[in-house]
Formats: sequence, structure tokens, C-alpha cells
Amino acid sequence: MDYNFENTPKYWCANDPAMTHYFTGLSTLFPEGESYFVRSVRALREHAKLNEALDREISAFIGQEAMHSKEHHAFHISAQQHGLNPESLEKVTGIVLKGLEKVFSKKWNLLVTVGLEHYTAVLVVSMMETVNEYMTDKTIRDLWLWHSVEETEHKAVAFDLYEYLYGNGLNAYLPRVTIFTLSLILITGLSTIYQIVLMKRDKQLSNLKTWQNFFNFAAKQYKTFIPKFFEYYRYDFHPNQTNEKNLVATTKIKLGIKDTPALVS
Repeated sequence: MDYNFENTPKYWCANDPAMTHYFTGLSTLFPEGESYFVRSVRALREHAKLNEALDREISAFIGQEAMHSKEHHAFHISAQQHGLNPESLEKVTGIVLKGLEKVFSKKWNLLVTVGLEHYTAVLVVSMMETVNEYMTDKTIRDLWLWHSVEETEHKAVAFDLYEYLYGNGLNAYLPRVTIFTLSLILITGLSTIYQIVLMKRDKQLSNLKTWQNFFNFAAKQYKTFIPKFFEYYRYDFHPNQTNEKNLVATTKIKLGIKDTPALVS
């Protein structure tokens, strides 16, 4: 995919500063975040080579994540024209995740990926169902929908690798839910800080009307998100216990694509 963001308006989500900067803040997590996901999976991939089906899925996962990083980074470069410098937030994300990578074991880094893949899987369902309608710029909307489709397609890959390597007993469950809790705190904290930074750079920090619009939106979203996040704490949880095939098929029709391309590693 190669999107052209040259004509992207400043407020491309509901024509609203806080809404736009919320999603831009999330977007700045993706280039470095998805590179981290790829590194965490690659670090343990060799131990799953005997499982040919899983190894093929890992290849597709790596290719798709690489493309997501590329396109979101391209969007951030183009957003420089509005003086917001989201690329600087990308760099902060990279510093945080590389620090985490050094402190955590390979297993724990994989668990961060497993947990945040579930977080993302929850968000992208909402994106495909309704949230994309808030995005008034077609290029941005297509970027998020395409990303959402591919995230749904590979939502179980990191989880399956973890279960293949460490099983699904209590010794696998306890670190899984512990790291997920920490990961939720991390991603929520960073995305909130990034939104505030972007609002300040845009001189919209004291715009109460736009904050009210955002909080009304967020309240509705998290009413749906929170129960889905908590599904991860079930002992028998697996990402494929939910089925989004029809939603993905409908979204692909909206995008005018039959298959989502993956750069196989």
C-alpha cells in the first residue's frame, strides 16, 4: 500500500482537534510499536520452525506489521506541514520500547506483543464498525480500515506462538495477564500524553468544546472496550474466540480489495 497524504486536512477526524489528535497520538505508537512486535516474535521464531503452519503465519505477520509501520510513518511526515511534529512522538515511543526490550526477557517482550495485539484487535473492530465514519478524509479513513483488516487477520499469531512455546497452564497464564495489565497502563498513558502534547502544540489545550466532544466519544467507546479487554483475563481465552470474518469482508469491499498484501519475510 502507498497512500498519498499531501492533501490531508489538519482536522481529519470529525473536523475536530481533540478527536484528530487522539487518533494521531495512537498512530504515533504504531511505527516503533509494530517494529517492536516484529522483533519480539523474531526473537523466538526459531523455536517454532517445526510448526510449518505457524511459521507461515509469522511470515505474514512480519510483512503486514512492516507495511503498517511504513504507512503510518509516511502520514506523520506529511503531518509536519501542520506544525504538529508527530514524528517526535514516534521517537519517544522508540526510546520507551527499546528500554523495555533491554529490561524484559524474550518471553516477556513477546507477552507485551500478545497483550497489545489483543488491545489493537478490540480497537480495530470498532474502527471497522463505526469509528471510520468520523474520518472525513478518505485517505486517512482507508489507511485505518486497511490497517484494521490486517490486524484482525493476524490477531492470534503472537498468542499462538506464546502458547506453542509455553503452553496454556497456570505458569503461562499468570505472566500473560500480569504483562497485559502493565501493557494496558503503558499504552493508555502514552496515548493520553501524546494527545495532550499535540493539543498543546496546536494551541487547542484550553478548547473545552473539543474536549467535550472527545470525552463523549471516548465514554461510548470504552463502555464497549472494557468488557472486551477483560476477556483476556479468562483462563481459556484465545483471540479466535471472536469471529470478524463478515466484518472484514465488508470492509474489504469498502476498500475495493480482495486480499490484503503481506510482505513475506
